[in-house]
Amino acid sequence: MKKRHDRLMLFLALLMMLTVGAVVYTGVSIFNNTTRSYREKIIVNASKLAVTQVDGDSIDKWLNDGPDEQYADTARVLESILDNTPYLQYLYVYQIKEDGCHVVFDFDTSSTELEKYDELPEVAANSLGEVIPFDSSFKEHLPTLLSGGNMDIIESNDTYGWLLTQYEPILDSNGKCVAYVGCDISMLGVNDYVQNYFKRVVVIALLFFIGCILIGVRLSVVARRADEAEILITQRNRDKQLLRELIEAFAKVVDLKDSYTRGHSVRVAVYTKMLAKELGYDDETVEKFYNIALLHDIGKVGIPDSVLNKPGKLTDEEFALIKSHAARGYEVLKNISLMPEIAIGAQAHHERPDGRGYPNGLKGDEIPRVAQILAVADCFDAMYSNRPYRSRMNFDKVVSIIKEVSGTQLTPDVVDAFLRLVEKGEFRAADDHGGGSMETIENIRNEKPENQEDAKKEE
Repeated sequence: MKKRHDRLMLFLALLMMLTVGAVVYTGVSIFNNTTRSYREKIIVNASKLAVTQVDGDSIDKWLNDGPDEQYADTARVLESILDNTPYLQYLYVYQIKEDGCHVVFDFDTSSTELEKYDELPEVAANSLGEVIPFDSSFKEHLPTLLSGGNMDIIESNDTYGWLLTQYEPILDSNGKCVAYVGCDISMLGVNDYVQNYFKRVVVIALLFFIGCILIGVRLSVVARRADEAEILITQRNRDKQLLRELIEAFAKVVDLKDSYTRGHSVRVAVYTKMLAKELGYDDETVEKFYNIALLHDIGKVGIPDSVLNKPGKLTDEEFALIKSHAARGYEVLKNISLMPEIAIGAQAHHERPDGRGYPNGLKGDEIPRVAQILAVADCFDAMYSNRPYRSRMNFDKVVSIIKEVSGTQLTPDVVDAFLRLVEKGEFRAADDHGGGSMETIENIRNEKPENQEDAKKEE
C-alpha cells in the first residue's frame, strides 16, 4: 500500500512539473506573440505613411541633380515620422541597384527619442547619392528588390541590434517601382519583459505546485486510513481548510501586487457568497463560488508592475496587457484538478450578457453561472470601495448604476438578488452614514473606456 501511494505521489509531482512548464511556455508565447504583432503593425503603418510623403517622380532628379526645396520638405516630414513613432529605430529611402543601395534619404538615430525605450547604437546618416554595399545577409532578398516586388517583414539581429525591417515600394506616376522606404523597428527590451514575466509565472506556478503536493500528501494519508471513517472525515475537513488557506494566501498575493485594489479579492468573494446564498445555492456550491471569487484576479500577477500600478494614462499596448489578466488567470488555474472550476471565475468575470465583454465575448447564458454572480460582486466593489485616487461612490448611486446596467453589463436575475439584499440592509458598509462621491464613473466595465487610467484601476 505504501509503495503504491509513493508511486502516486511521484506521478503527481511529475504531472505538476509538466503543468508548470506548460503554463510558463504558454504565457511567454502569448506575451512574445502579442508584442511582436503590435510592433509589426507599427512598422507597417510607418512605412506606408512614409511612402505617401515621397514623390516617386523626383527620386532620379534628386539623385542626379542634388537636393532642392521639395527634397528638404520631404526630409523634414520623414524625420518627424521617425521621431514620433514608438520603437522605430531607422527610417531611410534607398534606390536598389546591382551595385548597392543608392541613398535618397537617411537619418541619424541620435536625432530620435529612442533612448526612452532602449539602449540602441547610434548610426551616422548617409548622404544623398551615396552607395551602400549589400550585406551578405541582404543578398537573398536582392532579386525581389531589384524587380520592384513587395517584401515580407525581415527579422535580423546583428550590428544594428534586434530589428524587424519593412521595405515598402515607392512608385512613380507610371506605376514603376523607383525606390523603397525602409523602416527598422527595435525589438530590444523584449527579452527583459519576457524574463520578468517568466519569473512571476514560475513563482505562482511553483506556489500552486507546492500547495497541490501538500494537499496530495494529506489525501494520501487519508487513503491509507480509509477504513476509519471518522479519521477520513476529519482529514477531508482539514484539507478543505488547507485549500481555503492556500487560496486566501494567493488572493493576498494578488491584492498586494496591485496597490490600487488592496482587499478587493476578499471583498468580492464575500459579496459573491452573499449573492449565491440569496440565489438558493447549497452550502457546498456557495463555498466553491467563494473560493473561485478569491482568485478571480490571479492573472494580475503576470502583469508588469510598471503597467499595473502606472499612475498616468495607459498606452493601447499597456491596456491590452491589463485586459489580458483574465486569459492569464485561466492559464494559471486551469490545471488545478482538485477544483477544476476555479479557473472559470478568472477567465470569465469580465464577460457581459450583451457580448461586449472579454476575453471571449460570451453572451447571456453562455457565461458560466459563477462568473455572472462574480461580475455583480466585482462591479459593486469597484465602485463602492475607497481607492488611493478616489473615495467610494455614494451607496444609492452605486445601486442605481447597477440597476441601469442590468441586462447589458450584468445578468438580470443576479442584479435582482443584489437588490433584494440591499432592501434587507445588506451590502451597505457599517461606517456608511450617507455621503460618498457622486462622481459618475462611465463605462465601468466597457471594453474600451474613455478614461483608460480609471478603467485600469477599476479592473
